[in-house]
Amino acid sequence: MDNLEEKIRAILSEELQKSNGLDTSVQGSSSDGNNGIFNNVDDAIAAAKAASDIFMDCSIETREKVITSIKEGFKPYIEWMAKQIKEETGMGTVDAKIAKLNNALYNTPGSELLQPEAETGDGGLIMYEYAPYGVIGAVGPSTNPSETVIANAIMMFAGGNTIFFGAHPGAKNITRWTIEKMNEFIYQATGLKNLIVSISEPSIESVQRMMEHPDIALLAVTGGPAVVHQAMTSGKKTIGAGAGNPPAIVDATADIDLAAHNLVDSISFDNDILCTAEKEIIVEQPVKAELIQKLQAEGAFLLRNKADIDKLVGMTIQPSGEPDRKFIGKDATFILDQANISYTGNPKIIILEADKEHPFNTTEMLMPIIPIVACPDFESTLATAVFSENGNHHTASIHSRDLVQINKAAHRMNTSIFVVNGPTYSGTGVGYTGASALTIATPTGEGTTTSKSFTRRRRLNSPQGFSLRSWN
Repeated sequence: MDNLEEKIRAILSEELQKSNGLDTSVQGSSSDGNNGIFNNVDDAIAAAKAASDIFMDCSIETREKVITSIKEGFKPYIEWMAKQIKEETGMGTVDAKIAKLNNALYNTPGSELLQPEAETGDGGLIMYEYAPYGVIGAVGPSTNPSETVIANAIMMFAGGNTIFFGAHPGAKNITRWTIEKMNEFIYQATGLKNLIVSISEPSIESVQRMMEHPDIALLAVTGGPAVVHQAMTSGKKTIGAGAGNPPAIVDATADIDLAAHNLVDSISFDNDILCTAEKEIIVEQPVKAELIQKLQAEGAFLLRNKADIDKLVGMTIQPSGEPDRKFIGKDATFILDQANISYTGNPKIIILEADKEHPFNTTEMLMPIIPIVACPDFESTLATAVFSENGNHHTASIHSRDLVQINKAAHRMNTSIFVVNGPTYSGTGVGYTGASALTIATPTGEGTTTSKSFTRRRRLNSPQGFSLRSWN
């Protein structure tokens, strides 16, 4: 970013601050540890370890105060944060980020899930409780920077842990602000410091150093396959959230009006950057034409010309096979404009017919370009969806009225999230459809994580009691 852009951002931020009456200034800018930001990994982790030694002895009531301070503290900043995320990352939409921030803040389960389990009988008392690991090393993506910080913090604090958070360099400013503000809210409510820490200049090297640090007890990594693999080979217990390529199945029995509405709504949500969002549509041939017509009525732009499709492939997919970051999370109109493809109105998504081998079908594009693959019957539709999902076991969906086919698809897809007759963002909790899901640990098997995922299950035995049912 050049100096002119920095000056413009500063002016806009100051004006927004004045208009909202909020303190959006960065605290602790000297990176000396004030409000959790340090110059290097070792100092940051040392502070989190010192905080952990205190926090793990605190009462459950203190943990609840910490979580409440986060929920209440960020409430007036949500719209400002959404705008800052959009400005810094250049991805998605402000409205979707507002929804995701609300989901992370108010729909993430905490200590209410950590109730003890007890067994009693002639052998006395056996009790299981959920205890903290200590310092958790977390890594977040640029697609959900503040959202991941907030959701992870609520779950991890609920279990009595402290956190070192490795920010994505592409979202380092808003991530740092979120961490500093969180520490400020927590200190005001409890007097505790450095429950969550980070460094001023995140890098790949800093993440590697964090993963190797002896005081990091557990890794929680949300990101691409490379960083997840690195965590899983670190020798530490890892909760890894990896790649997905979610197919949406539309069978011949589906309510096509509802399916088309849900698909366009979900794919256009944050311009398809959610790892759970539909990346391809696999449809039974008898309803293909109707589905395409209804998708267009909902705001989809149908790309028919093969030359235009090839141009789009060459423009948005790099020679390495990875999607070009220039187009990730961008509006459909921006992508069409860059390709010099004419259109009318304000398309929400771009659709095109393709075969199952097409690169748009086999690549997690993270942008609103959606191939439609038609198959002659349900069996081939399901088989193609399994092929397209590529063994990630992440997310899939189906639009159908046939309970048997829904059941079969849910079983065969074997994904961490499976959505029936709805937008796949419902699988993340957006719209208050269950607990929030920002870290979806498919590679390591935890699925949609909760506070339980970040605790150790401990067992206590007391052979001499306690049981009200018997006495020996």
